[in-house]
Amino acid sequence: MLKPTPTYIPGIDGLRAIAVLAVLIYHADYLPWLPGGFTGVDMFFVISGFVISQSLTERTTTGFADYLLTFYRRRVLRLLPALLVVLAVTFLLSAMLLPQVWLSEQNNRTGMAAFLGLSNFVLAFNSDTYFSPSVDLNPYLHTWSLGVEEQFYLLFPCIWYLWLRHRQRVPAMWMLLPVLTISSLVISALQTGRDPLAAFYLLPSRFWELAAGALLYQLLRCRPLPTVSSGALSVLMIAGLGLLLAGFLRADTAHFPLPWALATVAGTLLMITALVLHRAGSLPLPHRLLQSSPARYLGRLSYSLYLWHWPVAVLIRWTCGFELLAVQLAYPLVVLTLAAASHRWIENPIRAGRSPLQMRSWVTAGVAVTTVALAMMGARWVSENPDRVSLSRTADTYNWMAYRHAPPASVQPIHAPHLQGRQLFVLGDSHTAAYRTLLRQVSVQLGVNVIEHEHGGCGVVRLIDADPPECAESRETALQAIEAAARPGDMVLLASLRMPELSGRDWSSDPAQTWAAVFATLDPHKRAAAMASAHAVLARLQKAGLQVVIDAPKPILMAPANRCSDWFNRMNPICAPGLSVPRTQLQALRTGQLAQLTELRQDYQMLTVWDPFPLLCPGETCSAFDAEGLPLYFDADHLSGHGNRVLAGDFIQLLLRVWAPTEPE
Repeated sequence: MLKPTPTYIPGIDGLRAIAVLAVLIYHADYLPWLPGGFTGVDMFFVISGFVISQSLTERTTTGFADYLLTFYRRRVLRLLPALLVVLAVTFLLSAMLLPQVWLSEQNNRTGMAAFLGLSNFVLAFNSDTYFSPSVDLNPYLHTWSLGVEEQFYLLFPCIWYLWLRHRQRVPAMWMLLPVLTISSLVISALQTGRDPLAAFYLLPSRFWELAAGALLYQLLRCRPLPTVSSGALSVLMIAGLGLLLAGFLRADTAHFPLPWALATVAGTLLMITALVLHRAGSLPLPHRLLQSSPARYLGRLSYSLYLWHWPVAVLIRWTCGFELLAVQLAYPLVVLTLAAASHRWIENPIRAGRSPLQMRSWVTAGVAVTTVALAMMGARWVSENPDRVSLSRTADTYNWMAYRHAPPASVQPIHAPHLQGRQLFVLGDSHTAAYRTLLRQVSVQLGVNVIEHEHGGCGVVRLIDADPPECAESRETALQAIEAAARPGDMVLLASLRMPELSGRDWSSDPAQTWAAVFATLDPHKRAAAMASAHAVLARLQKAGLQVVIDAPKPILMAPANRCSDWFNRMNPICAPGLSVPRTQLQALRTGQLAQLTELRQDYQMLTVWDPFPLLCPGETCSAFDAEGLPLYFDADHLSGHGNRVLAGDFIQLLLRVWAPTEPE
């Protein structure tokens, strides 16, 4: 009977090196060589399943409790120390260097969940995918795969123990793991099309990949196989490598895990088989390469390389960017240095030590729980108080944030008895939330009840196109809530982005052509659809007897102020267009929307147009900052807290005019 020998298989480290290099190359923005390099994670899953099976089998003579405790003690010592260090450093550097933006809350939730091995759940129930632009800026994204493995470790040792101890007496034990594997494959196939986030991030659709490595170990341990020639082993190895390359080069993100993960899993299984089988003859060249000192060293570093590579990449994207050659050359060196240091001074000493911490399960568990709790407390404090450690100008949250601070004590209520009981409803996209400082001041000074209905990305009466059809349900829910709660004479502020976005476009090659593309988005067909959406909303509000205020298009920028106002991020290519735009260009861009508003006012007498443009852009150039250097904008089109206060007085006067009593009191 053939058994995998020896206990340590040097070539496995070589496979780990291939897997981690594929992931690193995929995540390096400037290297387009491996568009499917993310499948290196699938390699890790298969390798883990095989190695863990081998490790568990070595402890079959112990009782069940000792079997489990020893396994978890070793896993904790192997995985937890380096992970905690990376998470702690990432939380601190993120607070120091990154502006607090709409992504920050999601990022912090992911990071906090990563301490407990649950970040994959946070990501699975997020609206973005692994391949969307927003997750490129989440420094904890990569921890999802660690969560999948840790959850697998909760189940698999029990399954394996049942097989080890009872397979002779209970033949059905042979079917336990294959049945679970096939069930996982079916779930993965179904979820890939129906719920791709769950398919990608959660254990039920990934279990089969880890179990495949375990099934291979079962086969090699319990089925006699002949000694294989060096040539045959080379063929196995090359075939496996070919399947891996198919995944690295061709894997389709729209159909993952299935079918594309099958190629990577099969290729990894073939290569492990080639490494484990007894050979007749000299060591084949592929084996020698995988067992070479550089390959084995990278394989031993693979865990630390994986932990460090992604946070470093995200911090670079947020700050200087990857476009500079010096940054591209420095990135792999920085990651390799951090990984080598982590492996030498954190992983190895803690895993290989002989103190009670390392050798007694209850001591290991107690210290681990305490350390995780303290690390989470520290991370939570940093995430809730980033301005206390931030190096960014955005740490001045009073002037930058539109939703963090109440109106100052100097703001005095305005005596307006006729406004008693009045309600101001606010409906729109994220620009509704960007008016929150202004709205709080309205509530304090006028005593009106402000009720917000905000849904990011769901503009209402956008004027540049039809209101988003995917937002129809949330828009209808908000309108029904307003109709149910409003009384005649109450007011609705429709606040949304009504200009084509300028940020995120290529302004470097031909600005004139880019401007032409911006203006081209305002075509007549879209205008007709926009007016139809506007009539649908305004007719309902007029029927309900409500006053309506629409904010005219405000200035917008070509680069985000929050990412381009510090010395450490101004060199980022996203900041190259600058933080100012000629007034004439923006006036021309909003001409059509102003004409639409004029047309709508003729049809709806209860409609008032409020134009913040002159206050935000009093000169020939519209800037992210006012004359005193204070920010008017938080990013490229959302107002800052200071920008809100610049507009608050004018908006309050508009409300007083609209709500002016028609008869003397």
